Amino acid sequence: MTEDVPHRPATSLRRTFLRLLMAALALAALGAAAYYYYTNRPTSEAEIADIEKLIVAGRIDEARQLMVGAQVRSKDVPALRLRIGRAYLREGHIGPATALLAQVEEALIKEERFAIAEYFLGAGDPFSSVRFFEAAMKTGQPRSAPLLGRYGEALSLSGNGDGAVAAFRESLALDETRTRVRMNLAITLANLNRLDEARIETLAVLKSEPQNEKALQLLAALPPSR
Repeated sequence: MTEDVPHRPATSLRRTFLRLLMAALALAALGAAAYYYYTNRPTSEAEIADIEKLIVAGRIDEARQLMVGAQVRSKDVPALRLRIGRAYLREGHIGPATALLAQVEEALIKEERFAIAEYFLGAGDPFSSVRFFEAAMKTGQPRSAPLLGRYGEALSLSGNGDGAVAAFRESLALDETRTRVRMNLAITLANLNRLDEARIETLAVLKSEPQNEKALQLLAALPPSR
């Protein structure tokens, strides 16, 4: 013979269910309030300073994590990106710096634009590199032989051969000893099918560096002069 399960009045069950439901709703409301406070409270100066300290200490992953929340809550996101991007740049973390500073391009000074242009060129994005090189020069970055040489490389890689030739020639006019620039000029001229000019520049490279492997290879690939 089995014992009967004790009978609990329906009203008692309803009260228990209601108590549980009210507790769950209270917890949900508390969580929603906490989320609202986290996403809507302003980013404090102390929090920004903490991100900067992490960058100085080289704790980049932690700095990035804090920056995510800081950007969500900030009332002036461009100013925040500029400040933290510059902190990255000062410490030599050019990748994270570029990720932030490229979003506030108008506020950058010429040296920052130049650094970003160099980063994009090394990262395989010559189109962005050209844009930042040109922005740097428009804001007063001197058109030095090294800058023009790198600008020419970005132009060449982005498919602007004529622009690259002009930049390389301007670089060499300032410093004719820059063998890398002259070699890049020769290669660009060859790609433009300006073969006689390419040969002249290749021979000029070999005059200063007789064993330059790239120049020897290019000279061998060029058809005989007419």
